[in-house]
Amino acid sequence: MSRPRQQSVDEKGLIVNTVNNLLPAEPTTRERILSQGTSLIVDEGLGGFSMRKLASRLDLSATSLYRHFADKEQLIVAICVEGFEHFAQALWRGLEGNTPLERLRRTGREYLVFASQQPHFYRVMFMTPTDLLGWIRIPEANQQRINGTFQFLVDRVKECIDAGVLQTGEPREMAASIWAHCHGLVALRLDGHLRDLSDDQFRDFYATSCDAHLSGLAPR
Repeated sequence: MSRPRQQSVDEKGLIVNTVNNLLPAEPTTRERILSQGTSLIVDEGLGGFSMRKLASRLDLSATSLYRHFADKEQLIVAICVEGFEHFAQALWRGLEGNTPLERLRRTGREYLVFASQQPHFYRVMFMTPTDLLGWIRIPEANQQRINGTFQFLVDRVKECIDAGVLQTGEPREMAASIWAHCHGLVALRLDGHLRDLSDDQFRDFYATSCDAHLSGLAPR
């Protein structure tokens, strides 16, 4: 009888065996809580969200849930922080472009990829008013991540201006205009509009529309 392969877990949470095969590690309890918590907020809204409902959905005791998060408010902040970490990772892939304009265009495409693959996070982060999340103002941990991801877009715009492929202007205002355009298309899609388009057709429509928006920002 052969001996079972020895396994260890590396710093990225991947199980590594002796023949260098990589298997994704099972989600931790905290990761499951964040994922299912996000889904519950989207499915039932903040009014229908409770720690007890979440514990039932996870097949955990309420006591186990409170070991990870002291209350609902702390959990909601953690959900947004987790979402922005995934969002940032997606946007950073825009840096794979070879030119300033290609990096900006790729950033826009990765925006759609994130929203399509993580719709529950996207809805909570960008489509839920802060007062419905129970906040008078956005918590500092969340605001820092919002500022960081927006600054990434501002930097892409600025390097396009410096390269002469976008007209001279205020980079933050232009970045806000691009963000608004991308978000508008994504929000329409997630809310069930444009449903006559397949996923591939919408992806093409999104790319064409974003390119047209960028063309309007090109030097005249």
